[in-house]
Amino acid sequence: MNKVLLIEDNKNIIKVISMLLTDEGFDLKVEKDGVNGVETALEWEPDLILLDIKLPKMNGFLVCETLRDNEKTVDTKIIIVSAKAEEEDIQRGFELGADEYMTKPINPDELLEVINKHLKLL
Repeated sequence: MNKVLLIEDNKNIIKVISMLLTDEGFDLKVEKDGVNGVETALEWEPDLILLDIKLPKMNGFLVCETLRDNEKTVDTKIIIVSAKAEEEDIQRGFELGADEYMTKPINPDELLEVINKHLKLL
């Protein structure tokens, strides 16, 4: 069972993604701020992280950079899922090590396809 960590503070998005991923059989954990997200990622070592940018305590860019700088999570797949759709935000996400950058609103089928692609489940 693949482990997915969702780092997101929007309750509605958490609800939709949680239902989608648990229905698909993923082992899911949710953190609502960047600091707890980093701690959980380092302790739990998920296979993939879904990461928002606008987060309390530590923004998603810093979370991504922090996880890429740690040997435990350097190779963990990170998909940024953000309302920040400016070209400079997307470019920054990739520069900091994100494997994918998706903009909200998210199409659940597309999200699942991207997750499966990065976990090589297709």
